[in-house]
Amino acid sequence: MCVVALAYQAHPDWPLILIGNRDEFHARAAAPLHIWDDGSGIVAGRDLQAGGTWLGVHRPSGRAVVVTNVRGAMPDPAKESRGALVSDMLRGEGRFANPAAEDLSRFNAFNLFAVGGGKVRLLTNRPVPLIMPIEPGVHALANEPVDAPCPRAERLRLALEATVAAGDDPTGLLDTLMAEDDPALFLRGDVYGTRASTLVAVSAGGDVRMVERRYEKGGRPTGTTALEFRIG
Repeated sequence: MCVVALAYQAHPDWPLILIGNRDEFHARAAAPLHIWDDGSGIVAGRDLQAGGTWLGVHRPSGRAVVVTNVRGAMPDPAKESRGALVSDMLRGEGRFANPAAEDLSRFNAFNLFAVGGGKVRLLTNRPVPLIMPIEPGVHALANEPVDAPCPRAERLRLALEATVAAGDDPTGLLDTLMAEDDPALFLRGDVYGTRASTLVAVSAGGDVRMVERRYEKGGRPTGTTALEFRIG
């Protein structure tokens, strides 16, 4: 994920909304949104190169985690997988299920929202490793350090904020993410670009709606997956 917005305890019908675009090299193989068949309880797309994910929900617990990269930081192949960090945090098991701030430098540059246990946390290692609570409201991250202005994140935050204020169905935000007149949010490159737009909406009763729209080079649509399930 390279731009994501989160509404927590803000929408009248959907106490949790996550919406964002995943930007990645088109050559990097990925599986579409699905219920993982490994018994983990994870519902997510899957990076087939490293085995992790960029955004997912854990059906038994209702945990939700999403990660972005950070632009300008040269990736180190010796670092731990950011997708594995997301997967472990979703499961609540593994080396990185509950990372401490001193663990975050083991990963290439990232920003991350983690929802679970009645709270939301921001984890990042740029400009410095940090774990901090997030208050109810509308928030956004993109591929910039968290202390830097980011018009891309602000554009998506304002769109989600308007949806929340109106009490509208958040599914319409998927159209905002790929608007032709807003290239800041949707990247149409032939080598690197937006690979997927994903929505997660969780009701007060624990009903979850997940929608993933996928794209190939040039921003051409390749398919949509929509899932509905209950937490627990």
